[in-house]
Amino acid sequence: MKLLSIPTLLAVSATALLLSGCFDSQAELQLPGYIEADITTVASPVSGTMARMAVKEGQNVQPGETLYVLESQQEQARLAEAQAKKAQAEAQTKNLSKGARQAELESLRAKLRYTKAQLAQAESNLKKSESLVKKNFVSEAQVDNERTNVSLAQAQVEEARAALRAAKEGARTDEQAAAAAQASAAQAGVDQVAWLLQQKKVNAPVGGVVQELYIRQGEFSATGATVLTILHSGSLRVRFFVPNDLRPQFLPGATVNVAISGCDKPVTARISRVSARPEYTQPMMFSQELRDRLSFLTEARLDTPAGCTAPPGTPVGVKVVASKAPQTSPAPKAS
Repeated sequence: MKLLSIPTLLAVSATALLLSGCFDSQAELQLPGYIEADITTVASPVSGTMARMAVKEGQNVQPGETLYVLESQQEQARLAEAQAKKAQAEAQTKNLSKGARQAELESLRAKLRYTKAQLAQAESNLKKSESLVKKNFVSEAQVDNERTNVSLAQAQVEEARAALRAAKEGARTDEQAAAAAQASAAQAGVDQVAWLLQQKKVNAPVGGVVQELYIRQGEFSATGATVLTILHSGSLRVRFFVPNDLRPQFLPGATVNVAISGCDKPVTARISRVSARPEYTQPMMFSQELRDRLSFLTEARLDTPAGCTAPPGTPVGVKVVASKAPQTSPAPKAS
């Protein structure tokens, strides 16, 4: 056997009451309905052990208020490591953007002077050997050896000059770019761990009342697991089905009285929405009798007074004041 849903049962009950003649025999009729509300489910964005639950069931919370905190020692250690790598990369980038230190420059200048002196000595020896070879005091082989020494001395001078020039200019452009990229990667690592650490502290996304806690302090929460639920403030509303012939009395903006068990007086509610489509229609042309059986889903925001609460799912009755037939004046007597 197929079970009917709650809205179906409510609509059928409302139609049955109207068709049974109760509306004609009573001055007041109640349309069956139920309380509904907006509820937000707060799930854990990351996994971890519940270090501190900051709220209790039934507690009012404001948007942004801390709900709970997960254990985060590992993330804090990873953040310290990422920050240290970032500092190292920034120092390397700064060092490559500068030239050599003064002591290093002095050492390179001294080396350049030394190579120049060696070159001067080699050139002097070559001149002497060239003058002596004409007098047959030295051999041609010795002259060739002196020429080689001059070439080597010149190469050493050029090398010393290039080293001094590079020290003054700093690192090459590609080395500086590589160091800058490494610093950016280190910063991204810090941001990633900092974001993960922030997820360990969860704040209320909306204001309302904490309905139920699913994970307690000391328990482990997996990623995506429901931790608690929050019933939105001012979201209580009654849902009921209005028969077609009474629909003009229940337009958006109209005020209705809602009877809630345990409340001394009816609670007022303002209609916020009426469904544009009727419920439970039949695929045929409607006669007058069938048209009266149509019903429309209607919602009204509750103005619940202090001391009279109505949790979601509570059955209620929406009062309908029956319209009385107009009284006709007696016919005048014939004279």
